[in-house]
Amino acid sequence: MIYFGGDSFMYGEGLEDKEDFPYLVSTELKQPYVDDSQVTSSNRLIYLRALNNLLSDEPCDFYIIMWSRGFDRRFEHIIDENLDERWTNIVPSPFHQKEDKIRNEISKFVMENLVTSESSYLNSLIDMISLQQLFKQHNKKYIFCFAHDEFLKFHDKYYKKKEFNLKIKDDSKGFTKVNNLKPIVDSIDFDNVVTKSFSEHMGTWVNGKDNIHPNAKQVKDFVNYFLGKIGEN
Repeated sequence: MIYFGGDSFMYGEGLEDKEDFPYLVSTELKQPYVDDSQVTSSNRLIYLRALNNLLSDEPCDFYIIMWSRGFDRRFEHIIDENLDERWTNIVPSPFHQKEDKIRNEISKFVMENLVTSESSYLNSLIDMISLQQLFKQHNKKYIFCFAHDEFLKFHDKYYKKKEFNLKIKDDSKGFTKVNNLKPIVDSIDFDNVVTKSFSEHMGTWVNGKDNIHPNAKQVKDFVNYFLGKIGEN
């Protein structure tokens, strides 16, 4: 049984069921599958769902995780206008507006006050490394790929050959503690990573069109590329 986790690129936003990534890959590999992807999912939500399956009574044999955008998407427990509690995906992007006043206000606040390239990279890195280690601990086959290329570009540019010093100020004690996170950065197992992202392969993200989902042909093209890369391992 193959497990698929991801956001709208994995889910196949706007496509028929037999045109999406999980269906095409599982058909080629001749395996049944579980599609646990959801539109607008953050990397933390992708991580949580995969972990839930892994620790369930019937875990899958092979996990294919397509990580979401590099900036800090998140899911939050919020109280809406009617004082109803709910979980919702927060997408901190000025171009991602929904008919949901509370969610849009939270997204705007997150974008303006809480998101940086460094924090987004670190949060995604923690999820990836944690899930990778759990798959290995449980002797599960897995492959990581990416909907977009922000994370890998940031990784290659800043941290692949450099230190990542996390400096946290202790306000009560008045000093700053420094941790070198290079061991965590270096622990990504690229033998299990497809390093060309879906959007880079389809040629839209690199041209600045960040709100375009792949069509059926582009999904099929990336599936062929993806299968070729995992066949090399």
